[in-house]
Amino acid sequence: MVEVAGVGQEQGSEDPVLLLREQGGGRRYLAIWIGAPEATALAAAEVAATLPRPLTHRLLLDAVEAFGAQLVGVRLTALVEGQFHAELDLRTADGGSRSVSARASDAVTLAVHQGCPIEVSEDVLSEAALPANAVATVGGPEDEPDETEAAPATSADVEDEVEALRRALSEATPDDFRTDEE
Repeated sequence: MVEVAGVGQEQGSEDPVLLLREQGGGRRYLAIWIGAPEATALAAAEVAATLPRPLTHRLLLDAVEAFGAQLVGVRLTALVEGQFHAELDLRTADGGSRSVSARASDAVTLAVHQGCPIEVSEDVLSEAALPANAVATVGGPEDEPDETEAAPATSADVEDEVEALRRALSEATPDDFRTDEE
């Protein structure tokens, strides 16, 4: 099982990175590059922000629940050509179960919203995980939060982040989204 260690940026890049930390064992990390909208949705989920209208991930969970189903867990199942693949595990209204394919960033965000477990296959961890000593924290390992303490963000923090994202997107041009390879 893993937990969300945070969302940050790779040194020298502006792209958000979702960092998952293995619980117990070797305490390996898994870095997943995500988009700015996914980073914002994850931040909102982490602080359980109450927004005037639901963001897409909350909307999806509300729709699942409206049909009598429930998200009970997510699994990161494979790494294919550099892309993480995930499955949403749903309990249906009749007590059955279903799995639905999902992007890893969406699956993790849904799990945080729902408060359900996040599993990563050993094959994925073996192929893509970073050892704990390979992940830099803000001030070094001594600044990594203790298991029992976390600095809670407020809904005002999330709203500020959402507003900053809106401003950045409103000023963006198509050239801002081109890669060096295009």
